[in-house]
Amino acid sequence: MKELKIRAIVGNAVLVLASVLMISFIFMPMLADTNGSAVYSIADSMFDMNNISQVLGENSLYYILSGAFMIAYFIFAISTFVMAVISLVGACLDRPRLSLALGTRTLTLAAAVVCSISIIFLALHHQSHGIVTTTFGYGLFVELAISFLGVGASFAAPTKRHFFKVLENM
Repeated sequence: MKELKIRAIVGNAVLVLASVLMISFIFMPMLADTNGSAVYSIADSMFDMNNISQVLGENSLYYILSGAFMIAYFIFAISTFVMAVISLVGACLDRPRLSLALGTRTLTLAAAVVCSISIIFLALHHQSHGIVTTTFGYGLFVELAISFLGVGASFAAPTKRHFFKVLENM
């Protein structure tokens, strides 16, 4: 039982950290000029779509879709944070019923998929319009890497069933 509690605390603590990073890295650039200055951050792409669509004109469809998928990613990140905090509190208080490992696994996997789809739409935006003055910012790729850290942490935390199997065998 002690090793399950340690796994739960470590897994959920890393998941809390990963979800905080997922939320905070939203302000990294989604696109960047080739000279290195930022054009639009992920947050700009999410919350200022009207202005971006006016600037890009008819060429903005894929870019707006990429930003829309990042809105879903942001919602998954906030939900993961809340669920990871609840699971961490449950692990610290020896309340296995508060383990939300299955939910956090689902959310982190969905966040990784959504971030991947966002990268695909941004690549389609570049390809369809032959953009050479801008390049991918590192924001989406860092978000994808942090998503996989969250996936690993969520699979490290035990589920309610693991706790109850150990309690039954005692």
